[in-house]
Amino acid sequence: MVAPVFLLVMFVAIDIGRLMYAYSAISSAARDGARTASLQVSLYSDCQIIQEVELVGQGFPVKMDPNSIVGNSDPNNPSGSLQPTTPGPNVGYAYIWPAVATANPPDSNCTATTPRAISKTVEHVAVEIQYHFVPLTPIVSFFGSTVIVKTVSVVTVE
Repeated sequence: MVAPVFLLVMFVAIDIGRLMYAYSAISSAARDGARTASLQVSLYSDCQIIQEVELVGQGFPVKMDPNSIVGNSDPNNPSGSLQPTTPGPNVGYAYIWPAVATANPPDSNCTATTPRAISKTVEHVAVEIQYHFVPLTPIVSFFGSTVIVKTVSVVTVE
């Protein structure tokens, strides 16, 4: 009688640890991506930002959000048709605002001839990463099958 309860507690603890690690990894990736986006060298390209996010993602499959193209909306105040989208299970989507990518897929069209459209009044860039976490424990999946770990990092442009 004690063994099933003990195993349940152990597996729930493992899932919570996995969730904390996922948050830490994608949060770090978003911070590094936003820092790279704030640099002058990234004014005409999202390529370095995409590479940085994928590198720092620490083994999590982070792909570019299909809506991370020119004309997208601020992830902190989404409006219009180009907003961050929810990824599939065990996948993360990175969303850069304001984006430079001109078409889908953003990672293949990441360079443009016009610079990043940064507002003169609010001089910042944002990188949002959403990761669809899937718990291993079936009972945890029963209570919360859709766990979206989301982090947004905003940095002032240099």
